[in-house]
Amino acid sequence: MAQNAYQYSTAAEALPLAQPKTRIKYKAARWTRKERLMVAFVSAVIMILMVGVVFSSMQTNAARSNAANMQTETETTRETNDALRSDIQNKTSKQNLDEVAKKYNMTLSDSNVRNINQ
Repeated sequence: MAQNAYQYSTAAEALPLAQPKTRIKYKAARWTRKERLMVAFVSAVIMILMVGVVFSSMQTNAARSNAANMQTETETTRETNDALRSDIQNKTSKQNLDEVAKKYNMTLSDSNVRNINQ
């Protein structure tokens, strides 16, 4: 019976004690001159690209702002021109010319008027 009890021992008792593992510390590898130059070159390219993106963004915003200002100025000029055309139409109308002629005691003689549109 003692022999059978030995065969059925628990798993924890059956495993031998594990040795504590020691960590091996490695020294960091030194960078070669080529690797340092490559890192510097890539860093410089990334910096140039970042500055380029910011610069182009600023230029785009400036162009957009300039376009909006020009659009506003164009609309203002168009409205002013429309108002002036309307004023010209009112002042050159037959009714207004008759009123101005009456105000200054002028008369219109139909025999002296020629129609140049025909």
